[in-house]
Amino acid sequence: MQLRVMFVLILLTGLSLIVFLLTYALYYSYVRYEARKPWNLEIDRDFRPPVSILVPVHNEEENIGKKLENLQSVGYPKEKMEIVIVDDASEDETLKKIDEALKRGVGLETRIVRQETRGGKAVALNAALNKASYPIVIVSDADTLWPNDILEKALPYLADPRVGAVTGRGVNQQTKTSWVTKNENNYLQLASLIRLGESKIHSTIRFEGGFCAYKRAAFAEFDNKSGSDDSGTALDVIQHDYRTILAPEVVFFTSFPTSLVGKMRIKLRRANQLIGLWVKCVKFMFEGQLKLPKRIALPEVFLFLINPLVFLLMIGAAIASVIFSPLSYFTLLILVSVVGSLIFARNLFTELVVDNLLLAYASVSYLFGRRYTVWKKVKN
Repeated sequence: MQLRVMFVLILLTGLSLIVFLLTYALYYSYVRYEARKPWNLEIDRDFRPPVSILVPVHNEEENIGKKLENLQSVGYPKEKMEIVIVDDASEDETLKKIDEALKRGVGLETRIVRQETRGGKAVALNAALNKASYPIVIVSDADTLWPNDILEKALPYLADPRVGAVTGRGVNQQTKTSWVTKNENNYLQLASLIRLGESKIHSTIRFEGGFCAYKRAAFAEFDNKSGSDDSGTALDVIQHDYRTILAPEVVFFTSFPTSLVGKMRIKLRRANQLIGLWVKCVKFMFEGQLKLPKRIALPEVFLFLINPLVFLLMIGAAIASVIFSPLSYFTLLILVSVVGSLIFARNLFTELVVDNLLLAYASVSYLFGRRYTVWKKVKN
C-alpha cells in the first residue's frame, strides 16, 4: 500500500513538472523563433499624424508636473500634438499642480477634464476620449516618462492600415535597487520577447499603460469592465479586425516597487485582469468569434489558466511525498533540486514560483468575483 501511494505521488509530481516546464519551453522557443523574423508590415518612417495624448490622473501631485515637462520635451511637431488630462476625483493637490504647470507654460494645447466622482482609469479615459480631437490617441500614465523620440519610433507602425494599436516596453529605473526589482527585470525581458514574437505572428494583447497608441477607428471606447484599460482595449481592437503590436524600440521609463509586498500587489491586480481577458478569449473561441490566432491564444490561455493549477498539483504532490516518506530517495531528489535551483538559478526559480502562486491566487479571486476596476497607487 505504501509503495502504491508513493508511486502515485512520484507519478503526479513528475508528470506535472514535465507539463509545467514543457509548456513554457515550447512556447518560449516558438515566439523566440518568430521574434527574429522581419516585420510583415508597411512601416512608413515619414508618417506624422496629429495625436491626442491622454493622461489619466488620480492623486498624482508628485508626478504630474514632471510628466507635463516631459511631454513638452518630446521631439514631435507641436502643432500636431494635444494633451488631454483627466482627473479622476483626486483628493490631493494634483489639480493645483496642473494649474501651476499650465501657468508656467507647457507649450502644447492642453485641456483638463475633471471627474467629480471616482470611476476608475477606464471611465476617466473614456471621458478624455470624448474631448480628444485627433484620429490617433495615445495613453500614458502620469508616473511614467518618455524619451524624446518615442513618437517618431512608434507612429510609423500605425501607417499600416492593418495595425490598430502599438505599445512599448517599460524600462524600470530601479533595476538594481533590490532583488525584487532584479527579478522583475528578468521577467520583463522574457515577457517583452513573448510580446514581440506574438506581434510578429499577428498580435499581442499584453499592452502597458506607459505608452499605448490607438487608432480611433479601431475601437469604440476603452475597456471599463475588466479593469485592464490597456490590454482589454487591445483585445477589443483585435476583435475589430486590426492588429495590436509591441514595437521593441519604443520604450518608456517607470519605477517598480522595491519590496516584495508592493510587487505582489501590482502583479496580483495585473494577473486578475489578464485572467479575465483570457477567460473572455475562451468564450470567444467557443462562440467561433475570436480574431486572435489560436496559436497565440491557446498557449497563453494554458499559461494563465491551466499551468498555475498544474504548478499547485506539482507542489502538493511533492510536499505529500516528503511528508509520506521523508527518508526516501525521491524526497532527497526533491530537496537537492530545490537547493540547486536556489543556488544556480535563484532569480528564475523564485520568479517562476512567485508568479505562478500569484496566478493561482488571482484565479481564485477572479472566480469569487474580485475585479480590479479602480486603480490604487502602490508605494515602494
